[in-house]
Amino acid sequence: MILVLVLVFWTSLLQSYVLFHTIVELLSIIVTFALFIITWNARKIIGNQFLLFVGIAYLFVGCLDLLHTLTYKGMNIIPGTLYYANQFWIATRFLEVCTLIIGFRFLKREKRLNTDLIVLIYTILFVAITLSILYYKNFPECYIEGLGQTHFKIYAEYIVIGLLLFAIWLLHKNKTAFDKQIWPLLLWSLIFTVISEFCFTLYISNYGLSNQIGHYSKLISFYLIYKANIETGFTHPTQLLFNTLSQDEKKYRALSEHLRSIQVELQNSNESKDKLFSIIAHDLKNPFASILAVTDLIQKRVDTMPKDKLLHFLNIIHRTVRESNILLANLLEWAKMQTGILEAVPQRLVAGELLETTKNSLESVALAKEIQIDIDVKTEKVVFADKNMLLTALRNLLSNAIKFSPSNSTIVLAVKEDANHIAFSVADNGVGISEEAIAAFLSNGRLSSTQGTAREKGTGLGLMLSKELIEKNKGRMHIESEPGRGSIFSFTIPADITPN
Repeated sequence: MILVLVLVFWTSLLQSYVLFHTIVELLSIIVTFALFIITWNARKIIGNQFLLFVGIAYLFVGCLDLLHTLTYKGMNIIPGTLYYANQFWIATRFLEVCTLIIGFRFLKREKRLNTDLIVLIYTILFVAITLSILYYKNFPECYIEGLGQTHFKIYAEYIVIGLLLFAIWLLHKNKTAFDKQIWPLLLWSLIFTVISEFCFTLYISNYGLSNQIGHYSKLISFYLIYKANIETGFTHPTQLLFNTLSQDEKKYRALSEHLRSIQVELQNSNESKDKLFSIIAHDLKNPFASILAVTDLIQKRVDTMPKDKLLHFLNIIHRTVRESNILLANLLEWAKMQTGILEAVPQRLVAGELLETTKNSLESVALAKEIQIDIDVKTEKVVFADKNMLLTALRNLLSNAIKFSPSNSTIVLAVKEDANHIAFSVADNGVGISEEAIAAFLSNGRLSSTQGTAREKGTGLGLMLSKELIEKNKGRMHIESEPGRGSIFSFTIPADITPN
């Protein structure tokens, strides 16, 4: 670059300003054409939409600069010149700076640009500008012999400078979108363009010193664009490729993780849906089918059926309706849990009172099977949990204990201290559970449905609901059981450690 500047300066010493101007302009035109050629042939793999848009548009910036060079006074290529070069200069600079600003609009665009449409639009603009200056001659005058630059030319240069400063701000704002080696080159390119435009607001003669300095700045500006685009594209293409791949990898890794979490949620949702449908299809359908069958039998033989037989059937209906009611209540609570509607509202609760409330709610059911419920309270500490959730969990555990305990047995509801927790337990002398079933339940919350000692229907939903309600209150369930020797279902809930 230093050698080029020396060569250009040497041409100015030859007192041939036209030669100096032509060399400077042709160098910048070569850069714009080379930039377009590279961009156009790599348009399908360029990931940066800003560079793609600017690279294509610079072809037409170079074409207007070529017309600026050919119409420069002293070239004598286009006869009857009226300082067309100054008009082409202003038109070119406006097209260039507007291209840079519009390019930032496409910087973060994911959809690829329509390159054919860009070429068509810029072709129309190029033809319109050329006809306006050379044929219709309605483009405002920019230079008058003996007077120098017109007010339009000077004000237009200041507007271009303002737009360039705005482009510098946009470049700084979108700094992270560019490679750390490309960004400073683009920044200094814009800065030298600003210097160039400022110089062109000062000159009086087309051959003046400020005009010459302005062309030096323009040459440096285009050289920096060369460094940022062409040389980087040729010398470090793999680095640009890997930078793009690295950004894509991060984006797709984040997307993959998001999709994986969605997949897990969908899988859990499908499993919950299947569980719900199986319960509705089987465990709700059968009780109502039994009720229909029994009531149909009673309706047909009500006049001849013995009283004890009638009472037997009524007991069956009552038990079936009671079990279905419990199942429906559990289904409602469980559905709320799955949809996230049910949230824990913890409060200070007396542990012994919770056991009393639980016993009272199911004592009549226990008496029907001649089962006794005892309460063992070994702590006066207060527990901090959601009252309704805790009562629902205790009711389900007690209901299961009654269901799977034989007649003339005892169930013990107990509570005691366990460090900073309160431990609740429900112990029975029922049928028990195998170690494999316990492990499966604690790991995935699933327990196969079984039949109670009085042929009661079991779905496993109540136990699953209890586990989820306990965990929602920062608790943890434990199971101790052995087939044929009963079970102890226990769980711990944080104690209220705040002072009274």
